[in-house]
Amino acid sequence: MPFQTTSPADTIDPEMNYGFFGTDYKTITLENMESVYLKRDYWGPLISRIGSSESSVFEITILATCNRFEIYYVTDDLVKAQSWIIQTLSGEFGIDPKAIEAYIRTRVDLDVAKHLFSVACGMESMVFGEDEILAQVKNAYSEFHKFGTTGPFLNKLFQSAISIGKRVRHETAISRGAYSVSSIAVDAIRELVLDYFGRSILIVGAGIIGTRALKKLYSMGHPSLTVCNRSIKKLEEVVTQHDGVKGLPFSSLQSTARTFDIVIVATSSPQHILSNDAFGTDAITSLIIDLSVPRNVNANAASPTRQLVTVEGLKAIAERNVAKRRKEFVKAQLLLDEDIEKIQKWLIHRNTLIQNL
Repeated sequence: MPFQTTSPADTIDPEMNYGFFGTDYKTITLENMESVYLKRDYWGPLISRIGSSESSVFEITILATCNRFEIYYVTDDLVKAQSWIIQTLSGEFGIDPKAIEAYIRTRVDLDVAKHLFSVACGMESMVFGEDEILAQVKNAYSEFHKFGTTGPFLNKLFQSAISIGKRVRHETAISRGAYSVSSIAVDAIRELVLDYFGRSILIVGAGIIGTRALKKLYSMGHPSLTVCNRSIKKLEEVVTQHDGVKGLPFSSLQSTARTFDIVIVATSSPQHILSNDAFGTDAITSLIIDLSVPRNVNANAASPTRQLVTVEGLKAIAERNVAKRRKEFVKAQLLLDEDIEKIQKWLIHRNTLIQNL
């Protein structure tokens, strides 16, 4: 277990509340999101104090994707817990408290459940109804469960969210023909580079988003695909599974990126990994798509002959492709309402049991 925490089950007091602290692409710009976004490498100091008297937070899970940064927690004092999170983000990581107050939204109890359920169903995604977010919710819950920072309350909340996410996709057409952010990136290539099939494409990052972009292009039969990744083991695994796809060691990225016509970047690096220095006057690169948050490509990598597109720039393409699936919103909402009622009853029952101990 990478982070040592106090067991939630050993510290819970009466009247537990769900708390939420976060933001997403719908409420702020990508640049502003970066100012409050906490990458995985820096979660340690935050979650290591879960269960302590100073935090008043007994359970916690962080959902961080290219479109959102959200903290879900359980507390017996919402005011104290929120203050502690702000102080920790500001003091420990140097995040401007004014930026936190300006860009972060808070929710409590059933509003937290409603939001997470909607997120898991893809109803809050840039790509309405997409499947990628459900896998990200599962991964976030699984990771924090292993850390030991979830307990009965977040276990119930996230298990219910994953369940309703599956049910909505099964019982409605919300995900029929669904796109993901990775698919929208491929759509952007098709719109911006008409002869893209004759161009070489480099995909930097072999995580969920990068791999899905690769699979989309591979399934279309694109003849010139290369993947670059920090982990050689993961790189070899991806290349082995895709006949004809080449592998590029991360150590060669800076000197080789300029030799590709199109570059897709989707890594978890907390800083820029590509800038104008990687592209000289001899670069053939005409399009870079940065799917990372924080952005992994410096804005100076763009030039009169080289276009740089970020997640924020994909919104218009996404909207054109999901209009039909929005008709399924009402059906999905009815299913969500059923599960919200269930979790409301469970929360009341659980707090009553704790008070009677």
